[in-house]
Amino acid sequence: MWRGRWLIISVGLLLLLTVIKRSEAIVGGSQAAPPPVDDPVVFVRHVGKSARVEGTRNRQTGLYAFRGIRYADAPVGEYRFQRPRFKRLAGDVDAINNGPPCPQPEPNNPYKVIGNEDCLLLNIFTPQMPDETTGLPVVVWIHGGGYRYGSAAQYGAEPLTENGVIFIPIQYRLGSFGVIGDGSRDFSGNLALLDMASAVRWVKDYVSWFGGDPTQIKVIGHGSGATAAMILSSASMSRSSISGVVAMSGSSLQPNSYDQEPVTSLNEIVSNHGCSAGNETEIVKCMRGKTVEELIKVDSDLQVTRLSGKNAIKALTGNVGMNPAVEQKDDGRGLLGVLTSTPEMTMKEGDFPKIPLLIGVTKDETANGIDVKEIESSFNSATNFLQTTSKKVGLDGFLNLNKSINLVDSLGGVLDLSKYLEIPKSWNVTQIFDKLVEATTDAVFNLPAIVTAQSWSKSSKSFFYSFEHRSESTKGSDFLAGLPLVSKTSSAKQKGAVAHGDELGILFDSHDVHGNRIERASVKSKRDINARKAFATFIAKFAYMNASNPRDDSLFKQFSSKGTPYIRIGEQVSLENDFRFCQLSIWGAQLEALKSISCKFLGDGLGALGKVVGGLTGLLGGQSLPAAPPNRVLGLF
Repeated sequence: MWRGRWLIISVGLLLLLTVIKRSEAIVGGSQAAPPPVDDPVVFVRHVGKSARVEGTRNRQTGLYAFRGIRYADAPVGEYRFQRPRFKRLAGDVDAINNGPPCPQPEPNNPYKVIGNEDCLLLNIFTPQMPDETTGLPVVVWIHGGGYRYGSAAQYGAEPLTENGVIFIPIQYRLGSFGVIGDGSRDFSGNLALLDMASAVRWVKDYVSWFGGDPTQIKVIGHGSGATAAMILSSASMSRSSISGVVAMSGSSLQPNSYDQEPVTSLNEIVSNHGCSAGNETEIVKCMRGKTVEELIKVDSDLQVTRLSGKNAIKALTGNVGMNPAVEQKDDGRGLLGVLTSTPEMTMKEGDFPKIPLLIGVTKDETANGIDVKEIESSFNSATNFLQTTSKKVGLDGFLNLNKSINLVDSLGGVLDLSKYLEIPKSWNVTQIFDKLVEATTDAVFNLPAIVTAQSWSKSSKSFFYSFEHRSESTKGSDFLAGLPLVSKTSSAKQKGAVAHGDELGILFDSHDVHGNRIERASVKSKRDINARKAFATFIAKFAYMNASNPRDDSLFKQFSSKGTPYIRIGEQVSLENDFRFCQLSIWGAQLEALKSISCKFLGDGLGALGKVVGGLTGLLGGQSLPAAPPNRVLGLF
């Protein structure tokens, strides 16, 4: 009897389970969608606050992404033009989608505004979820764009994360939202830098929960972002969080890396907004009453004004008329500053931590910012343009006062900078273009980078690279649209150059400021794939560089003024010496050749050579001339 009852009960339960199982699998008569595979969730408990952070996983690449995480509260309303307010993780955090870019002009229309003020966000990309074995090195990325353009969503992470690093691009306030002030303690004008410092602090606090090593944070920047990365490495509020710096196509020693007349700049902005140039409170109150569109429009007007005519020289640095200001020294009675000394003084005094620096350039940095007709129109001649450029270099105290070099040492011929910059009237447009690109790239990018590497090497390790691969599909304007420095790409010479930003599409997958993939800029050719692998591996190896736990650093050769060693990046990585020794020496660089070098080629094609060098007329027309004696320091007189 009981056996029969148990049989009935068992059959009934089986039928019930069958119905339940079918009801779970079928919704509305169709198969339910399967749950997401390995959707990542990170649980955080820090300083008494708990958080659940949900991200995404790319099923093709396996990359884990946590996007749009706020590191600071929205700087809106009464908090516009105030320091960032640090935001801790708490509660449920939706990190599935990119956040909005910070307010900026639409790249192809300077008077159309995109973005949102609630933009102090960062993204986290990691090749693996955290466990007891993780502790990956971290790369914090500061995008370029002259403090006016760019977003975290532009930079696809896979090329770097495939090499076992965590990649964290950050956003910061742009234009007047991030760079407005007079350099005073209470109104420094350095909100963008303060945003970056706050983001680095956030990474230091939280990256271990995402599998990163908080003692291995390398800050990497491009253009204005490279300048900012170097400033952060010296700032009291952030230097202890940074274990290394990569400065790509930028340096804190570049011309116009900071505003030397911040009060004038502030008054100009305030006047254009119809605000009275009174005290800080009055200015901020007036500016807070302006719409985002009004602020961006005035910034765009000022960009045109500040870079027009002969001021176009400033644009060759990637400048768009907005720069941070040097603040008053910290006195221990208020909030810390972020840029309290000129970068030149910081370098001379060695006021930076003993961490490695990797600094580099592209082969033809200024090629997409040069227009021969525009230059001749504004400066009357290309020679006048170069002579004017030479006066903007600065670097006083870092260079030889006598800007000249021995062409052929044994005969005593000397070429000085002024004569070197003269362009013969017989030259055609192509010759003039080549000379302008070469000379301005040396003056504005190569020379400051070399001086930076020299200064840094006196206290710590520094390394120098030259990126020389021309991509078949991607270019700098894919990332830096809006910068005058990348706006001129029509000529065949420009299309063949390796200009400012051209390395970005090799190191990263290309996206627009909203995070949409730029398909035409995808890396597809074998040459580009090889260059990507070489460059990404190179940067990742630097990310792993740690004095207490050294890995394979055979790619790196420490910088020295003797021999000017550098790493050449192409389809492969190679170690070279004497980087542009003759050209940089004539600009005043204090270099010593590793081997005997003849610099006679600098005088080739300069017309009446008797006017260029003493005692060598007729000898530089192609005859073989003896090299300088071994172990002789050339260019130092």
